[in-house]
Amino acid sequence: MLDTALSLPPGERESWLEELPPEHESLRHLLRDLLGREDVLKLRGFLATLPKLTTDAAPMEIGAATGEVIGPYRLLRELGVGGMGSVWLAERMDGALKRNVALKLPHVGGTRASLAERMARERDILAALEHPHIARLYDAGVASDGRPYLALEYVQGEPIDGFCERHALDIDARLRLVLQVARAVAYAHAHLIVHRDLKPSNIQVDAEGQVHLLDFGIAKLLDTGAGAGAVPESQLTRLTGRALTPEYASPEQIRGESVSTASDVYSLGVVLYELLTGARPYRTKPGSGPLSLTDAILSAEPARPSEAAPRASRHCRRARR
Repeated sequence: MLDTALSLPPGERESWLEELPPEHESLRHLLRDLLGREDVLKLRGFLATLPKLTTDAAPMEIGAATGEVIGPYRLLRELGVGGMGSVWLAERMDGALKRNVALKLPHVGGTRASLAERMARERDILAALEHPHIARLYDAGVASDGRPYLALEYVQGEPIDGFCERHALDIDARLRLVLQVARAVAYAHAHLIVHRDLKPSNIQVDAEGQVHLLDFGIAKLLDTGAGAGAVPESQLTRLTGRALTPEYASPEQIRGESVSTASDVYSLGVVLYELLTGARPYRTKPGSGPLSLTDAILSAEPARPSEAAPRASRHCRRARR
């Protein structure tokens, strides 16, 4: 929402704030406060200066740098940054294990209690999963300064969409990769686990063409007493906010409703659509902002993949038949 407001001319921002829908009315004061800090917004370190949104305890601010030691691990280089934390290539220093790992660290934000709960939940979920297409959990713990960490299998690969494009894979080859993902997701669902953030960057393909499903950091154990496998919003979610990628989220995730295994099936369908057509099912006008995307997900009817795919791809498929 802040991105949308910043894209408007300064003279139009106040009227935009006044026209916010009722469900976002509680954010009006915060957005107005942020927009009023012109000098801060123009600084390179803007994100580090955001007001603290937690009220129950002092926020836990965490950074990391190459060479830093976290528990028994030394950070070698940053592999990526996501909504819930950063991931580093790390090596174990105590000689217990002779392997590099992907070490996941939480971002700035949340309270110490909520971060510890989130990381502990991820550790317990991943420890229960043993599947060739799901990245393994090797270790979990808390550093001497109170930072929780997860040591995950380091996958040398690339996102599934980039892999398909770089190798110019045909439709059948792309479907075979998605079937690997589907088997991994089905395995997790059989263990009452929902991923909740399936997207190309969380689906890595190695040099042998094997899929590795990453990041169960926002997964939830299904509550068998909730009915139909639905997962009600937890206190942790209310404290730290929903974690999802809107472009691949299901309508119930966008609406903040209970999440079930169907949400993963929906997100995997969006990934498949993109792999087959080269585009996502929901298209918005350039510069229209995130609200247009959520409206499209909730109300628009996407074009059929056979209609959205480039003509060359459709002709090639018909010829093979």
